[in-house]
Amino acid sequence: MKTALLALCLLSPAALACDTSHLSLSGGLSVKTCSPKPGATDCVDSSSTLHAYMDAVPDEDSVFSIGLQSSPWHMYDGDMRILTADDIAATVKPRLDAKVKRVELIGSWTGVSPKPGVPSLADRLSKALDGFPVKGENGFLWLKKNGARRTTRQAFTVREGGGSYFLPKGAELFVPLVAGWPAFVQDRIPEDNAEMLMRAAAGQEIFFLCPDKALEGFEHAADKGSAVAAYNAAIMRLERGDSADRAAALALLGRGAALGDAKSRARLDVERARK
Repeated sequence: MKTALLALCLLSPAALACDTSHLSLSGGLSVKTCSPKPGATDCVDSSSTLHAYMDAVPDEDSVFSIGLQSSPWHMYDGDMRILTADDIAATVKPRLDAKVKRVELIGSWTGVSPKPGVPSLADRLSKALDGFPVKGENGFLWLKKNGARRTTRQAFTVREGGGSYFLPKGAELFVPLVAGWPAFVQDRIPEDNAEMLMRAAAGQEIFFLCPDKALEGFEHAADKGSAVAAYNAAIMRLERGDSADRAAALALLGRGAALGDAKSRARLDVERARK
């Protein structure tokens, strides 16, 4: 019998020096994966599958649904740029007509507080929408082909291999792994590939639930030329709130602006105006 090589991914404070105690993680689960073969169609890319499965989520006139990658701490757009509650509110507000009764954030952990006293992403968006109801997800998000979804809170996840995420056609999709797989190969990413370094850093938070490692990775990717990483690191530094972090955030926004990033320039102008 041939034995498959398994990559055991531990999502725990002991494994990654990250505090996930408030998230009530326990047990383990396996993710179905596969290795694509030339000419075969039964093993599919997770990114395109995610788009297809999201499109299959049932539409309701009374619900405004937003699908995204997320952790208990942050929401991300398709380029792995951090989206604040105000960012999303600015897009959503003009589209809330009388029929819409609630907003749903279809992303992992969006309904869960990351630690005592800190509101969930759904609660933050609700506040930015002047109290409009927002519902989030209660753990790691899984999607089925028909758009049905569920959440889990496993402490470790077992998958075959450690590279790109492919799955059997029609199989259930583990959403955080779609964005999180680059974190598995972070130590093998060439130093001149700033885009992949940035995505690996995002994976540290989205999949491994480790924002401190994500910040470290974003700052490294920013140094190598990723404007999105510079922006993300700046947002994370600003959230910490002390003067040293603010000074570091302004420098990171300056780095992003110098790399041609309009959002970094706009946020830098806002922060400087607050002095």
